[in-house]
Parts: sequence; C-alpha cells; structure tokens
Amino acid sequence: MDNSLFQYNFRVSKASFEIICAKVKGMAKQDTNMRRCIPLEKRVGIALYALGSSAEYRTVANLFGVGRTTVGEIVVEFCKAVCENFVDHISSYPPTPAEIERIVNGFEAMGFPQCYGAVDGCHIEIQPGNEDATEYFNFKGWYSTILFAACDYNSKFTYLNIGSAGKCNDSYIFEQSSLKKCHEHCQMFAQTCKSLSNTNVPVLLIGDSAFRLSRYLMKPFPFNVSQAMKEKTFNYNLSKCRRTIENAFGQLKSRFRKIGRGLEVALHNCNVVIKACCLLHNFLKDQQENLPLIWLEEAQTQAQRIQPITTTTVGDDNVDGKTIRNAIAKSFLETVGG
Repeated sequence: MDNSLFQYNFRVSKASFEIICAKVKGMAKQDTNMRRCIPLEKRVGIALYALGSSAEYRTVANLFGVGRTTVGEIVVEFCKAVCENFVDHISSYPPTPAEIERIVNGFEAMGFPQCYGAVDGCHIEIQPGNEDATEYFNFKGWYSTILFAACDYNSKFTYLNIGSAGKCNDSYIFEQSSLKKCHEHCQMFAQTCKSLSNTNVPVLLIGDSAFRLSRYLMKPFPFNVSQAMKEKTFNYNLSKCRRTIENAFGQLKSRFRKIGRGLEVALHNCNVVIKACCLLHNFLKDQQENLPLIWLEEAQTQAQRIQPITTTTVGDDNVDGKTIRNAIAKSFLETVGG
C-alpha cells in the first residue's frame, strides 16, 4: 500500500505505525512446536484495523485470515499494551507552571482568558450483560458507558474519566471526579490568577449548561430573548473555546470508528479500549498527524446514536462563580471598547 491507502486502512501513517509497534513490542508472541505465532506487525495491524473500521470482528477476521475470537483477544491485548506504554502522551494533574502557561495562552488566543481546559462527556455504546443493563441504560434509550474528559486548545486530552454508567449525567461525574478536587484545592490554579475588571480570576475550566457554576468552572449565562450584549459576548466566546472538547470527541470517533459505532468487547474491557484510543489520539497529535477531512465527513454521514443532553440550574447562585463570570464578561466589552 502507498502511505495514503495505508493510513486510510489503519488510521495512522506508516511512520506512526512503526513507532507504535516499537512501543508495544511486549505483546509479541514466540513460535511453538505446535504452531507459528502471528507476527507483531500483523497483530498491531489487526487491532488498528478493528478499532478504525465499522466492520464487525468476524469481517476483520476474514480479511486477516484469523479467527473472530483471535481478533477480539488481539484488540484487548493491544489496548492494554497502549495503556501501559503511552501514558506519557497525556498531561498529568497537577500540571507544571509551564504547562498552565502554555494552555492558558492557547485558549486566550482563541478568545477565552484563564482557561486550562474544556470539559464534557461522551456516551459510547456498549453491550452489557443482563445483570448490568439497568445501570447502563441512558435516557435516550440505549446502553452506554461515559467518556468524561477535559482537553486543551488543540483538542488534546488532558484528563480522562472512563466507565461511568450511562444513566449518570456529566455534572454528577464531574462533582465526584479528581479533576474537580484538583481545581478546587490546587494552589497553583489560584495563584496563577489574572486581574480582569478589578477581579482576581483564577485558572479555570469551561463547560456547557450541564455543569454547576463555580469559581473553578465557567458555564454560559442562561439564555433569554432580551439578553444583554455582555452575556451574549461571553456565551459566544465560551462556546467557541468549549468546542475544542466536542472536536476532540469528533476526531476520536472519526479515527477510531468503533468508538462511534459501538464496542464489541465485554463490559470489563470497555474502559481499556476507550482509554487506548484516547492515548493514541494524543500520540498522533504529538506526531502532528492531522486527521484527513474526509474521515470527519464520513463520520458525519454515518448513523450514530443521539447523545443524551442535560442542563442544570444547581449552582447558578454561586457567589464566587457569578462574580468571576461577570468580570470575564465585562472584560470582553472593555477589550472591544478599547
């Protein structure tokens, strides 16, 4: 295959494929007296093809001349190897001062100050057993597990929380997460503040109306027909920057179509498969391997489950959150006026 066809089939370039093989070489098998093993490159190829294709595992098995069970085993083994060897491609919490400065500057260039990440949740279709079905049944009427994540201005994941049951909502997951605890208690975020409209604004997160307003998480002003220009401008800038997390999920599903079409693995293996795809997404970002536009277009034309959407007014009266949000909103008008 030329590089273009190779990339279309395996969702990575030949150069990245070689790096991946080198990093997961521990999953290589040895020949025995009874049979020859499947070579490492073929095992990686099977896994990447299975994750990047919307085809069922039995179709992948026929293409590669192996058994359907073998495909499933290789995919899980590959994903475990990725989770062990690619952890350096996701930012750890708490971040370094240099990392905070880089990400905050990136979001500020996009239009929102003092932002360290955009947060959201993505429901991924699964096939739970009867004993788990009720927990994973979301209110849109299908079974899902939730990938809750934060990302930077380049749609690279900075935080992952995988495995919450489909009946949960984004706000509940965030409130229970280590991400909230870090932004609530990490002094570095509070110390790296910036004065906006005579208010000290700490480094914070941005989210949609599903989240609670607080001093460390900004959400849009509630919509109304006679909304003030200050609120409209704030909501526009927040939405523009929050789109980075939606783009991250879209790119993830476009490259690894199994994420968008549903996983064919046992419930206890879902988390490792999702995490591996997220780490590979970040690795390819670091490799500056851009996603071909046609992949995004193909994903948009394929039928996908409708994502559950929730909103909450809990926390809308948070005094610190309202003060900070008003200060940021006012600063936008001051900038325009200047």
